[in-house]
Amino acid sequence: MTTKEYLQQIGKLNKMINNKMIELAQMKEMAYSIKAVGTDERVMSSSDPDKTGCAYAKIEEMEEKINGMIDNYVDTKEKIINQIESIEDENLYNILFLKYIAKKRFEDIAVEIDKSWRQTIRLHGTALKKFEEKYGKEYLSCH
Repeated sequence: MTTKEYLQQIGKLNKMINNKMIELAQMKEMAYSIKAVGTDERVMSSSDPDKTGCAYAKIEEMEEKINGMIDNYVDTKEKIINQIESIEDENLYNILFLKYIAKKRFEDIAVEIDKSWRQTIRLHGTALKKFEEKYGKEYLSCH
């Protein structure tokens, strides 16, 4: 895992949670649309007679999975924010925070820190090197 990938994992985890929330909403919509078979109807079937119960069990399972993902996201984000905050150079700290936590584009970061776009890109490279020197041993060996 590169330094960029390590820092970008916050955004990826957030997107994964959002996608799971979409899946959950779809599951709930389908579960609410399941119609119970009336007792006056005789249907010969080997399917699960408690489709609604199964659907709700799957919804509960998905909600537990999402909660676990959220816990992981919060822990990971807090760890990375603390690591970024430990960068002593204010410009390098600002660039890392604005890029990987605030999710800003380099053009916007340049305006915010009052530097040219090219200078911001160079500073970003320096910031990544400083971050890697300080924390690289934690994530560079991961595959």
